[in-house]
Amino acid sequence: MTTIVNAAPPFPINGVVFAWAMSSSGKNFEIPLFDIADALSNPGLSIWLHLNLSNSQVQRWLQNTPLIPDRVVEMIDEGVTRSRLECIEKLDDCLLMVMNDFQQEFGDDDSDHSLGTLWAILTPRLMISLRNNPLRTTDRLRSDLGSGALNPCSAIELFHELIDLRAEYLRTLLIQLSDTMDDQEELLLKAKELPEHEYLGRTRIDCSRLRRQFSPELIALNRLQKKVPYWFSEEDKLRLSDDLDLLSHLVQEISNLYDRAKILQDEQAAHVAEFNARNLQVLSVMTVIFLPMTLITEIMGMNMEDLPGLKESFYIVMVLMAMAGAGVYLSLKMRKIV
Repeated sequence: MTTIVNAAPPFPINGVVFAWAMSSSGKNFEIPLFDIADALSNPGLSIWLHLNLSNSQVQRWLQNTPLIPDRVVEMIDEGVTRSRLECIEKLDDCLLMVMNDFQQEFGDDDSDHSLGTLWAILTPRLMISLRNNPLRTTDRLRSDLGSGALNPCSAIELFHELIDLRAEYLRTLLIQLSDTMDDQEELLLKAKELPEHEYLGRTRIDCSRLRRQFSPELIALNRLQKKVPYWFSEEDKLRLSDDLDLLSHLVQEISNLYDRAKILQDEQAAHVAEFNARNLQVLSVMTVIFLPMTLITEIMGMNMEDLPGLKESFYIVMVLMAMAGAGVYLSLKMRKIV
């Protein structure tokens, strides 16, 4: 069993984003940076360390600390060089979950839904989360802890809250996309204004990306539910089951939105084709109306009678024109075009 003791290498103060302590009595508080080492040695506290993985001191500390198994450190190193690594691995008393989370761009209008990677290392009394860029879920979780909206008693309970908050943000994003899709469908049904093709294409790409990133986590949670760590209580197992059901529902919603965007694109293409067909029909009618006038004008404008050597050529030209027209008609008839 992993024992929480003072780490042999110097603690990476510069790489700590924040640290939080939880007790079984429900008393939670943020740990000052220089008191983290002492808090780790306190057996009565559960600790949440949120570290900046891009910090070189943190990377060296992970290589040497006895708090994390070597295999977990190897997986994190692989994840640093790879774009994504969605998996859950159970190693002795350590649970590693590599999750996709939404990046936090401070000062923006929340319109950017870029994904970043969050590593969560969980032991019975310690949770270490690592990220390269600021993420929404961890910032929201810290804010809720500071305001007293959440009062977890253990690192395991905090881990469930982390999963719930991320699912909540994903659900909010999907609701926004669904509402916008409803508006686009109304525009298409009223036929007053067509939805923007570029927007529908972007929606399909976003849904495809979300499904590609979150579907492997659904598989990983299924695998974890079949073989949960022995230190998970019955309540933890029930919450894990709820997390699995919620994520399954959200992944299905992503697929539904993708299908709706695809169908809406097909409907839009059909409307555009119908609009073009109507315009071509009007053009064809106008051509048929003015064709006799144009033909008569062209024929009557052929002034060949007064030209030397072309006397009575008018009738010859008419015969040639009739033969050419008949030849074209027969050719089209043989090819079954008309």
